[in-house]
Amino acid sequence: MVVMKFGGTSVKDAEAMKKVIEIVINSKFKRKLVVVSAMSKITDSLIDVAKNISLNKEYSLHKLDEIMLQHLNEVDNLKLNDIVSERIVLEFDFLKNEVTNQKEFNSEVYDLFVSRGELLSSFILSKAFEMKGLRCYNLDSKEVIKTDSNFGEAKVNQQETNKLIQNKLNEIYKNYNLVVAGGFIASNLENEPTTLGRGGSDYSAAIYASALEANELEIWTDVDGIFTCDPRMIKSAKRILKLSYTEAGELAYFGAKVLHPKTILPAIEKNIPVIVKNTFNPSSSGTRIENEKQNIKMIKAIAFRKNISIINIQSNRMLGAYGFLSRVFEIFNKNETSVDLVTTSEVSISVTIDDIKNLHSIMKDLEEFSLVSVSHSNAVISVVGEGIKLTAGIAARYFGVLKGINILMVSFGASEVNLSIIVKESDLENSVNLLHSEFFSTNLDNEVFLEVN
Repeated sequence: MVVMKFGGTSVKDAEAMKKVIEIVINSKFKRKLVVVSAMSKITDSLIDVAKNISLNKEYSLHKLDEIMLQHLNEVDNLKLNDIVSERIVLEFDFLKNEVTNQKEFNSEVYDLFVSRGELLSSFILSKAFEMKGLRCYNLDSKEVIKTDSNFGEAKVNQQETNKLIQNKLNEIYKNYNLVVAGGFIASNLENEPTTLGRGGSDYSAAIYASALEANELEIWTDVDGIFTCDPRMIKSAKRILKLSYTEAGELAYFGAKVLHPKTILPAIEKNIPVIVKNTFNPSSSGTRIENEKQNIKMIKAIAFRKNISIINIQSNRMLGAYGFLSRVFEIFNKNETSVDLVTTSEVSISVTIDDIKNLHSIMKDLEEFSLVSVSHSNAVISVVGEGIKLTAGIAARYFGVLKGINILMVSFGASEVNLSIIVKESDLENSVNLLHSEFFSTNLDNEVFLEVN
């Protein structure tokens, strides 16, 4: 049994959907669960609709007409029947009615609207499979993925979700070998629509794979796999043939955009291999991620994230005192803000965040017992690979090649597979180029890396 997730570019239009159908038909597995994102850029358009409900209802209604026509055009291009078009029109009639009746924008309204993208793409794709003569069941993920009511980025109730997925899919697979479901979407225990956060379709696929104990989880995107660095910045980036779960998880968290950071954990729990492949080049072997005991210990990739803020917290009360760190992190918890990197000295702490919406409140709370300063427009650069911590000379090479760069923070030792630094965004591209040239120019293991033409 395989779970196959296809991203927005993989279902962006009729031609892309035809490639998806061909890939699914050619899969070696008998039972298949296909999880899809919304068509490319549809989620952004639906967010635009929702945010303008209280500002400009006419604009929101006009935007919905545009989105509806976009879907209807692809239905025509797929030569699906009028019943499919009628269902899509009904969906948009519902959304237009919501625009008219809603008084204000909030996170609950956000989820109501953005969840429609995956419902529509999965419905259209399922009907396209049926037109090819395949028996296909279109599953609404809201029926089986249950969450709390933190609209916009809901937390999955894993126990309830696993039970519902297993019960529902076991029944479906008595009559069908192919199921198509929308990713990213779920519902709370009151059956109100929720979403799992941007990029959450990967996570949805991993949830399904874990609950069903799939043989493989395939993530189909528009690149050939995971690379030693973002090919848009580093033209000489190499494709990585295999990674461990730990390496892939670190890369996802620290900026590699191919995988959602939450994807890896469900796969680890059931030891399910994850394969990242290209919808538009299906013959490529992609990147395989698994719990490989003989994983080669070396640097595998460089990831980076922009828009990082450093908060520097200084207080003489920290000297020789206990409970100070606890007090600091209670403030971040209270303000629902995640901290990425942390460094400490005798009287100061520096932390990084990428979400500054509650920064004013955080500063106000910290200033009650500390001197606080903030630096914006920074970037985190992470070199990832098992064995970094235990390999002599890695740190010397890393910092040696960056001797002309002002490094603002260093995190090394907290993770055995990650060495991270903070630099100004203006130094990011130069730093990444220097590091990639140092570690990936020569003497690469052809069992791990593939040169890209």
